[in-house]
Amino acid sequence: MKINSWVFFCSCLFLLSSCYYDKEALLYGTSACDTTNVKFSVQISGTLSANCLSCHSGNAASGAGIQLGTYDAVKAQALNGKLIGAVSHSPGFSPMPKGGAKLPDCRIAEIRTWIRNGMPNN
Repeated sequence: MKINSWVFFCSCLFLLSSCYYDKEALLYGTSACDTTNVKFSVQISGTLSANCLSCHSGNAASGAGIQLGTYDAVKAQALNGKLIGAVSHSPGFSPMPKGGAKLPDCRIAEIRTWIRNGMPNN
């Protein structure tokens, strides 16, 4: 009888654990990247503020003369291809942020979407 009890216990344990269900996004904080409503004033300037402006604004000497502190300056870098080339670490561009990790794929997708949508100042 002890063996049957052990088999019953293990079977119940297996059944209970196999019915457990969680959503990955809730557990690990991963969610789909939403690029349907990218705004310069929200996503783009937020990403630049957090990752670029310490070197690329005002009189920062380490920015190689590239300024990203205003909409017009960012648009100019987007138009010449340097913005997306640098943040996506494309060949032929200096990878940015310099000495730091590549931006998350979602942030890069937001920048691409903003450029593809005509770089609106919204």
